Amino acid sequence: EYQRDNTCFSFVEVLSTCPTNWGMSPDEADKWLETDMMPYYPLGIFKQPEAPRAD
Repeated sequence: EYQRDNTCFSFVEVLSTCPTNWGMSPDEADKWLETDMMPYYPLGIFKQPEAPRAD
């Protein structure tokens, strides 16, 4: 929305698994992502403009 309206820069970060490279089953990799990766890379909006810019 912000990017479309040209009010600010938007960045989307994605957390993903690689069970083959990690030597885990897909279920183990999902669990590891939840217990180990998500606390280190918390999800959410970190900075949001207070009001849209007037052009």
